[in-house]
Amino acid sequence: MPKIMEMDSSQVAEAAAQGALCIAVIGCGWMGLPTALLFAETGAKVIGVVKSEEEASLLNQGIATVAEPGIEPLLRKHVESGRFKVTLDAANAASQADAILIIVPTHVGRGKKPDYSAIVDASRNVGRGLMKGSLVIVESTVGPGVTEEVVKFELEEVSGLKAGVDFGLAYSPIRASAGRVFRDLTSYPRILAGFDERSFHAASSLLSLIVKGGIIKVKDIKTAEAVKLFENIYRDVNIALVNQLALFCEAAGIDVVEAINAANTQPFCHLHRPGMGVGGHCLPSNPYFLLEKARKLKVNLDLVRAARRINDSMPFHTIKLITAALRSCGKTLKGSHVAILGVSFKEEVKEHRYSPSIYVAERLMRRGVKISIYDPFFTPEELSVPGVRIAPTLESCVEGVDCILLAVAHEKFKSLDLNLLAKLVKMPAALVDGRQVIDPIKAREAGFVYAGIGRGLVVA
Repeated sequence: MPKIMEMDSSQVAEAAAQGALCIAVIGCGWMGLPTALLFAETGAKVIGVVKSEEEASLLNQGIATVAEPGIEPLLRKHVESGRFKVTLDAANAASQADAILIIVPTHVGRGKKPDYSAIVDASRNVGRGLMKGSLVIVESTVGPGVTEEVVKFELEEVSGLKAGVDFGLAYSPIRASAGRVFRDLTSYPRILAGFDERSFHAASSLLSLIVKGGIIKVKDIKTAEAVKLFENIYRDVNIALVNQLALFCEAAGIDVVEAINAANTQPFCHLHRPGMGVGGHCLPSNPYFLLEKARKLKVNLDLVRAARRINDSMPFHTIKLITAALRSCGKTLKGSHVAILGVSFKEEVKEHRYSPSIYVAERLMRRGVKISIYDPFFTPEELSVPGVRIAPTLESCVEGVDCILLAVAHEKFKSLDLNLLAKLVKMPAALVDGRQVIDPIKAREAGFVYAGIGRGLVVA
C-alpha cells in the first residue's frame, strides 16, 4: 500500500474501509475521543494516545472519560471490534500510523501567557516514532505561527525528517462545542491549510472521511490558526458587549431581555444573552493566544483585551447582586446560606471547566457564606468543590437557604415551581437570576426578592 502522502482521496477512503489505514490520535479528551471514534467508524484502525494509565485503562474497557452524548455505545463498539485501542506510548503509535492527529489541550498560564507545553511534549513524542511518508495534522487551538514555529521544529529536530519532503504537515482547527461534538465535527465545514500542496491534499482526503460539510482551504497555516481564534473572539466580544449593555439596563431600569429580543428583530443585529461569566475551555483562554502574538508584533488589540476583562468581571457583579438582594431581605452576605443551581459552564452540558458557578462559590465562601450546589447533570460523587455541599436533589439544595442563585439555564431550571421553593427556603429569601430564566413578576408573587443580570434588583 502506498504511503498516505502518495494516495488520492479514493485510495484513502478504500484503505480506511479495508482496515488498512492506521491513524494515531494524540489526546483523547472532549474533542480527541469523538474524532478518533469517527475515524474508527470509517473502518480505519485508530490508536488513541493519553498520558494517564487510569484513562487508558478506562478507555480500553470501553468506558468513556468525557460525558459527550452518544459516545459510550460508539466507544464500546470500536473497542470490541478492535478498531480502537489506547496507549501511553505516542512514539510507538506514530511509528505505526499513516496519519497522526495532535489534539492536545492548550491553556494559558501565569500572566495569561499561552502554555503550549502539551503541544511541545506531543510533538517530541510523535517525532520519536515519525516515519517517512506519514502525515501530521495539528488540531489543537494555537496562536498564529505555532504549528510551524513549534510543532514543525520539534518534529524535525527529534525525527531528523523534513516537513514537505519526508512527511506531510497540516493544520485544521476543531469546530465543535461540548454537548454536540459528533454533529459539529461531521456537519460543519472544516478549515484546512497545508505546509505544502501535497500536505493539503493528503489532509483533505483524510478529513473528508468524516467531514461532510466540506473543506475550506486557506492559503497558509497561520491563517488557519487565526480563523479558530477569530471565531471564538467574535463570541467573546459579543458576550462582553451584551454584558456591558446589561449593566446599563440595570442602572437605567430597562429589562435587558425585552430590549435584546426587540433589537434582534433587526436582521443585522445578533446580540447574545448576558450572563454571570464565560466558562469552558475555549473562550476564557483562546483570546490570549492572539493577544500574545499581537504583543510580539506590537499591534494593539484593546477590544479583545477589554472583552476578556468585562467577561471576567461578571462573577463579581453577580456577587454584588446577591449582596443587594440579601440586604433587601434584611440579611447580610456574611453568615448567609446560598444555593447555586447549576455548575456546568453552559446549559445542557456535563462539563464544569472554568465554570463561573465554582468561581462565584469560592469567592462567596471567602466572605463567610455557606454554599450548596445542585446540578442535574452531576451526582454528588462526580463533583468536588472544597467547602461546598453538593446536594443530591434540587429540594435538598435549597432547603433552609437565604438565597438561590440560578447559575445555568438547564432545561430543568426553566420550569421551577417557585411556590414550592418558597416553602423550602428561609423567608424572606432572595432569588438571583444569572441567566434570565426566571420571570421577575412570578418570583415576587412567590414571595422572593428578585435580582437578575440585566434586570438589577426588582422591587415591588
